Amino acid sequence: MAQNRTLFSVLLEQPWWVSTLAGAALFGIAQIAFPPVAPFVALPFLVIAIYVGYRQLRSVSPGQVEARLAALRDMSWEQFSAVIVAAYQRQGYTVEPAQKTAYDFTLTQQGRITLLQCRRWKVSQLGVGPLQDLARAVADAGAHNGICIAAGNVSPNARKFPAGKPISLLSGTELVALIGKANRKSKL
Repeated sequence: MAQNRTLFSVLLEQPWWVSTLAGAALFGIAQIAFPPVAPFVALPFLVIAIYVGYRQLRSVSPGQVEARLAALRDMSWEQFSAVIVAAYQRQGYTVEPAQKTAYDFTLTQQGRITLLQCRRWKVSQLGVGPLQDLARAVADAGAHNGICIAAGNVSPNARKFPAGKPISLLSGTELVALIGKANRKSKL
């Protein structure tokens, strides 16, 4: 079944200036047709432009993703794990180091336990093996889910593996978004 999309849902996915242009065009048309309502016609578009602009300002530009991933791969384990721990703590998780080989941290939020595996962040290509280990650990520990972090490439089999399992793969743009604009003073 096709998803119903509104003009506003489409504008939320566009750059901020698209909403601004649409609002200005509709304001101009309304100003000619019926001037008293022109500001009210343009107002929703202005609100969307401000919201989208704020969201884009807080995110990392696509051009910076590869540079940020390279900076992550250049970090030592201590630096990288500190960045990851800080990112999850900003999201409200309690982060505890794990004593298991299948995962590195235990994340807890609102009583839900998530196992986090990120030791293989530097590998040039992540295979399916670490994901299988994480899936077994999630089942054995009775955790809600598991997350595997990779700053390198991910093999096609590894991309397919999490389907239908309580694990997710975090790499590329998603990893950079998790890190956010933290550590402005460092290479990130």
